[in-house]
Amino acid sequence: MESDRRGFRIAVVANELVNDGTLAFDVLEVLERAGWGAILLPPNWYPDDVAGELLVQFAEDVEEFVRHGYELVCIGSCEALAEPLEQLGVKMPDSITPKSAAALSKFLRGRRAPAAET
Repeated sequence: MESDRRGFRIAVVANELVNDGTLAFDVLEVLERAGWGAILLPPNWYPDDVAGELLVQFAEDVEEFVRHGYELVCIGSCEALAEPLEQLGVKMPDSITPKSAAALSKFLRGRRAPAAET
């Protein structure tokens, strides 16, 4: 059985980069080609109480990934995740707001090999 390398590379992605159609490229396609999985943050239009609960759950997931040696990045505006991560003692992952598929690909290629994979 072959392992799925995306299980060790996770991108937390601002929902708007995927669903608002403003980018000239498909973020999820770039992530898939590069071997990364994705977690989409809740859209900005979610009510604060709903989004807040989801962000706490996402932060708990990120904490679990970090604890197990996964490589994480943020793509787009992920500031809403900063406070829930801080509450768990987890530093915000490196981030990028890419202007092109090539810029995102280069950023992803420059990441370290996940500790969980070595």
